[in-house]
Amino acid sequence: MHAGLFHGQCDTTVRGPNNAAMRRSRNWTMRLGLMLGACVWLVLPVAAIAQGLPNPAMPMGPNPSECEIQAALLGTTGPNCPPVTMQRPAAPPPAAVAAPPGPVALPPLPGPAALPAPEMRAAFRVEFDFNSARIKPESRAILDKVAAVMVTAGNTRFRIVGHTDAVGGDAANLILSKRRAAAVVEYLGSNHQIRRDRLEASGMGARELLLPDEPKAAANRRVEIVNLGG
Repeated sequence: MHAGLFHGQCDTTVRGPNNAAMRRSRNWTMRLGLMLGACVWLVLPVAAIAQGLPNPAMPMGPNPSECEIQAALLGTTGPNCPPVTMQRPAAPPPAAVAAPPGPVALPPLPGPAALPAPEMRAAFRVEFDFNSARIKPESRAILDKVAAVMVTAGNTRFRIVGHTDAVGGDAANLILSKRRAAAVVEYLGSNHQIRRDRLEASGMGARELLLPDEPKAAANRRVEIVNLGG
């Protein structure tokens, strides 16, 4: 089990994709679910669940600069930073308005609707001891850079999200991912005086695998930081 949500009215049971019992019972489970209105996603493997979720953030390199972290988490960089390429989704073109036939009086068109700002987040490889929430010394440097960026961000709040690979049980991975996210919050608060009301911790376990086709890969073990705004 390594670093690493479905919350609903049904208990989650996750089985591996090669589980023969899962294959035999899938059709029966779906028929029963249709009759009873039950959740029929209980036997989906972790990888299949993850593929239905929003694309996770690609982890940054092993040694990103503060400028790169600023660009990812804040959408801007300091005056001393070199140009950083920003990957932002393109805004959709405005819809064309067809002219009405004849001299028909029309009310003025409303202004363009405000588009939601793209979510700013970044993922980092933060290493922990095996089956533990203790941050390894070699991962503290990247968290020190993250803290330096947070200091410049005023009252901006951040969510720290822990992710695991799919080794081990689902419930245990979910708990471990939450503990590790909480450990990062504790590190940022205790070592860099980031106010605790600006930080929150959550865990996804193995529910958002970065590499769904390689559920045991080390790349799935990561910590994401999401900008929640002021």
